[in-house]
Amino acid sequence: MLVLNSRLGRITIASLVAGLLIGIVGGLFELLLVLANSLRNEVVARAHAWPYLGWLIPLLLVLTGAVLARLMVLRFSPEAAGSGLQRVEAVFAGEVKAASMAVLPVKFFGGLLAIGSGLALGREGPMAQMGASVATLTSRFLIRNDADAKVIDAAGAGAGIAVAFNAPIGGSIFVFEELTSSFTPWLLVATLAAAVTAVWCMRMIIGNHFDFTVTQVRSLPAYLLWPFLMLGVLLGIVGAVYNWTIVRLLRLTDHLARLSSVQWAMLIGGSIGLIAWFAPSLVGGGDNLTQLVLAGRYTVPVLAVIFGLRFFLGPWSYAAGTPGGLFAPMLVLGASFGALFGQTVAHFYPSLGVSPVGCAVVGMATLFSACVRAPLTGIVLTVEMTGRGDLTLAMLGSALAAIVVSMLLDSEPIYETLKRQMLERQALTDKAAAKLKATAPTV
Repeated sequence: MLVLNSRLGRITIASLVAGLLIGIVGGLFELLLVLANSLRNEVVARAHAWPYLGWLIPLLLVLTGAVLARLMVLRFSPEAAGSGLQRVEAVFAGEVKAASMAVLPVKFFGGLLAIGSGLALGREGPMAQMGASVATLTSRFLIRNDADAKVIDAAGAGAGIAVAFNAPIGGSIFVFEELTSSFTPWLLVATLAAAVTAVWCMRMIIGNHFDFTVTQVRSLPAYLLWPFLMLGVLLGIVGAVYNWTIVRLLRLTDHLARLSSVQWAMLIGGSIGLIAWFAPSLVGGGDNLTQLVLAGRYTVPVLAVIFGLRFFLGPWSYAAGTPGGLFAPMLVLGASFGALFGQTVAHFYPSLGVSPVGCAVVGMATLFSACVRAPLTGIVLTVEMTGRGDLTLAMLGSALAAIVVSMLLDSEPIYETLKRQMLERQALTDKAAAKLKATAPTV
C-alpha cells in the first residue's frame, strides 16, 4: 500500500494503465486506417471502368471525407484540428487548458475520415493527441496534483508517437527533446512506462515489424560523409520553405473570408480527389509511397514529380483543418528528395559508390530535423522504422547541416510557429468574448 500511495507508485501505475489503453486505441486506429486506405485504392481502381465519369468518384470520396472530418471538428471539438502536438506542448507549459474528452472520438474518427479518404496527412498527430487525452482520463482517477497530471499527459502523447511508428525509443525521446524540453525522473519513469506498454499492446494487435523494409548496402567509408553534408544543406533550405508554405496556406484559409472552413475543406478534398484519379499512390498518408522510394523503384524524373507534388499536397491537406499530422508527409518528402539527390550524385560521380537508398533514409531524418528542429527524435525514429542503424553518422552530419541552414534562414521550428498562432487565435477569441460580455445588457 505504501508503494501505491507514493508519488512514484501513482505515476508508474497511471503511466502503465495509460500505455495499455493507448496501445489498444492505437492498434485499432492503425488497423482501420490500413483498411480505409485499401478500400480507397480499390474504389479508385474500379472507378476507371467509367473513363468519362469515373473521376467524380475519387473527387467525391475525398471531398466527403474532408468535409465530414472538418464538420466533426467544428461541431464537437475545435481543439482536434490539425496535428494537436502544439496543443499538447502548450498544455504542458501551462499556456492553455487540456482539451475536453470529445477530442478523443473526433481525432479517432475524424482522422480515419481525413487520412483514409486521401488527404496527405500523418497518423502520428491524431495518435499523439489521442494518447494525451487517454492519459488525461487516466490521471483523473490516479493522480492527485496538476503537475503530475501534466507529466502523464506528455508521456501519453509520446506513447502515441511510439505506437504510430512502432518506435518506442523515438516516441520517448520526442517527449524530452520536443514536447517538454525537460528531463526529470518523474517524466522519465512516466514516458518509458507508457511507451513500453503502449507499443507492447499495439504489437499484440497488429504484429511487430519495421514500418519500412530497406535493403542493406555496403558500409560507407569515412570520407563519404561530405555528400550527406551537402544533402543536409539542401534539405535545410527545403525544410525552411516547407514550413513557410504550411504557415502561408494556413493564413490563407484563415483570412480569406469569401470561403468558410467547410468550403475550404470541400475545395481541398476535391482537388486531392482529382489527383487520386490520375495517381492514387500520391495521396493519403504516404507510407506505401515511402516504401517504394526506399525500395529504389523510381527514376529521377518520377522522383522529381513525387517530390514536387507531395511538397504541395502536405501543406494543402493540412490547411483543411481536419485531424492529421505532419510527420508522415515529411518522411515521404525527405525520402524522395534524398533518393533524387543520391541518384544524381551516382550518375555524375559513380566512382563514389553513393547509395540512393541510403540517401533516402538519411533524407527522412534530415528533413524532420530541419522542420521540427528535433534531430535526435528524427534520427532514432528513422532508425527504428528502417533498421538502418549503420547510417547514424550520416544522419547526424546531415541533420546538423540542415539545422544550421534553417537557423541561418530564420526558419522557426514548425510546432513553435503553430503553437504561437494557436495562442494568438485563442487570445483574440477570449478578447472578443470578454468584449461581448461587457457590452451585453444586464437583466
